[in-house]
Amino acid sequence: MNSAFDGRLKWRSRHLIRKARRRGRTGLLIQVDLRDPSRSMSPKWCLVSVTEDERQLCSVDRSTITTVRFVPLLPGPHSLRLEVLRPRRRRSTRAERTVVLGQGDILLATCDPVQANVFYRRSPEADTWSLQILK
Repeated sequence: MNSAFDGRLKWRSRHLIRKARRRGRTGLLIQVDLRDPSRSMSPKWCLVSVTEDERQLCSVDRSTITTVRFVPLLPGPHSLRLEVLRPRRRRSTRAERTVVLGQGDILLATCDPVQANVFYRRSPEADTWSLQILK
């Protein structure tokens, strides 16, 4: 998991951040960079998921990739599990992070999972997560 954010946000992400800041909302914004086409016939799918205490906050797969998600959260500590799930269990990755959000903070979570349609094998540990708290 990387803590550095490269600054590339989708238009929809920037719009949701501005909207949440205007309203003073606290929450989680997830942006996933899947480059697998939605009509791909590849069985090598992946599901990117964020859960908190066994409650799934949001998930993104290739059928919902165009949707950027904003999930409202209460201010305070949150124990999050960030996962990239694949058909083969051993290829799935999981990371756990605890973040403390203040009133009006937005947790920006971006994920760049290893793509399934590459011809060379890359380790699933190369799944890149970036977390940043926007004050």
